[in-house]
Amino acid sequence: MKHKDRPVKNLVSVILVEKQLADVWKYWNDADAIMQWNIPFDDWHCPAVHIDFREGGMFNFRMEQKNSREGFDYVGVYDEIIWMEYIESTSGGRTCVVEFQAIDNNTIIRETFEPDTFTPLDLQQSFTDGVLLSFKKFIENKSL
Repeated sequence: MKHKDRPVKNLVSVILVEKQLADVWKYWNDADAIMQWNIPFDDWHCPAVHIDFREGGMFNFRMEQKNSREGFDYVGVYDEIIWMEYIESTSGGRTCVVEFQAIDNNTIIRETFEPDTFTPLDLQQSFTDGVLLSFKKFIENKSL
């Protein structure tokens, strides 16, 4: 079902990660790590990641269901990067902003994104919430 007539309102996901900002930043932007944590649901995986992490650099995260019936390439460009603070990117004409805030030895990650017009909003929200939760589990269980 297409939802192209609905008004565009940004969606927001926020999570507290119990690791220092430097570690969070490192693993958020590392291709090998991204393949391990960029998983929204238990039946999905991220088998390929290509990133050129710099302003103007491209990224491509291949995301698909493990049974391979459904998948997509999340492709875009990094528009603005403020080291260990802010990443703005564009994919398919839609903007995504990820903000990082250090709180003691913890980090708050806030992702704000323009939803697409075809996928139900609740699915897009749960997809992004799932990815952030997967990242939290990945990094908090990692010996750093």
